Amino acid sequence: MRDTLPHEAPATEEPPAGTPPTEVRPTVEAQPPAECTEPAPRWRVPKPQIGRRLRVLAGVDERLLDRVPQERAWYTSLGGVVLGTATIAAISMYFAITQAMGASSWLAVFPVLVWFLFILNVDRWLVSSRLGEGWFRRVPVLAMRVLMAFFFGVIIAEPLVLRIFETAVIQHVADQRTEALAQLAGRLKVCNPVPGSQEPAAPADCKAVDTFNFDQSPIATQRELTSRRTDAAELQKIVDADTAQLRGINELARRECVGDSGAGLTGQRGEGPNCRRLRTEADAFKRTRQLDANSAKLVNLRTQISELESASRASHAKFEAERETKIQARVAEERSHQGNIGLLERLGALHDLADSSGVLAVGIWAVRIFFILVDCMPILVKFVGGSTTYDKLVSAQLAVAERDLNHDIESEYAEREAVLRKRRAEIDLEILEHKAELNNRLHRAADRLSERV
Repeated sequence: MRDTLPHEAPATEEPPAGTPPTEVRPTVEAQPPAECTEPAPRWRVPKPQIGRRLRVLAGVDERLLDRVPQERAWYTSLGGVVLGTATIAAISMYFAITQAMGASSWLAVFPVLVWFLFILNVDRWLVSSRLGEGWFRRVPVLAMRVLMAFFFGVIIAEPLVLRIFETAVIQHVADQRTEALAQLAGRLKVCNPVPGSQEPAAPADCKAVDTFNFDQSPIATQRELTSRRTDAAELQKIVDADTAQLRGINELARRECVGDSGAGLTGQRGEGPNCRRLRTEADAFKRTRQLDANSAKLVNLRTQISELESASRASHAKFEAERETKIQARVAEERSHQGNIGLLERLGALHDLADSSGVLAVGIWAVRIFFILVDCMPILVKFVGGSTTYDKLVSAQLAVAERDLNHDIESEYAEREAVLRKRRAEIDLEILEHKAELNNRLHRAADRLSERV
């Protein structure tokens, strides 16, 4: 009798012949202790498989890539480059929309998402399709793809450049708007001069929109003041001439009365006939020339001129105040039309900043070229990497598929030709049988006819 192993059940001895069978009770197997039972399987979090998803963006066939697993890292990186380019394009589109609208809005999510998917698919197409074998085939395809990538890069890079130089761009646009409003105010002031002032007349190029209609104008007061000044000047000349002539007559009478000698004088002192005559002539001249009335009229004219000058100054001040009010209203209206800074204004400001400073122009172009190169990165990575083993497998698989397709087409064409030939033979046989049947009928008819005859 052999020893039983620990994991084997002990052997049962067979009863001797003739012994009635005994009832066999089922043996109860020993249950293992609770601590020896295997734990229930836990639910595991599925792996995100980021690498596989990135390789999908590079247009990789995983079943074919399994034959060259060494190139998974390369195509995973290429997919990451495609994703990064599309993400930058989405950010650029968001900046472009917000800059065009002048404010952020959740509505920008929809065009941003569409642009992201579009650039993602374009870059996926650029890197997934083959460049061809040989330089003569690769260069035209590469040039076309680089040109497309450059075009999209310029579109994508510009909003990002505007965002980077946003502070300078906004300040430049604000300065331009302020200068434009100042020029508008100056032009309105030049085209609406104060009548009768030292301001020059309105230029000939002033348009109708540049001139205002005023409630009151100092033109009438200025015209009356000018007329009064002219009358006063003419009357002043007459009074001065008469006063000078009267002064000469009075001087001659004085000299005659005091006995001075000279031309037209008697030289005798006292109020003689000549003295009285000269005094009478002076009184008559003064009365005839209305010297006192003219002097009073001149004083009255000067009083009127003084009043008109005060009225004219008040009218000018009122005109200037009304003009300034209208100018400020027009400037405020123009400022309200300016609104938020749009995309075209930002582009123009960026161009002006590049023209104004060489250092700033170099910085702008450096940032712009950087983003263009980033946007061209997928196709450049594809070209620099050259044809990988995976690409060669793809080419071989396509060649095999093409050869199989051609073979299937040829086989199908041969089968169709065989069917057609068989069908043609069957038709020919049916025609022969039909002709034989006709000949038999003709012979039988001829025999029956001969029998009757």
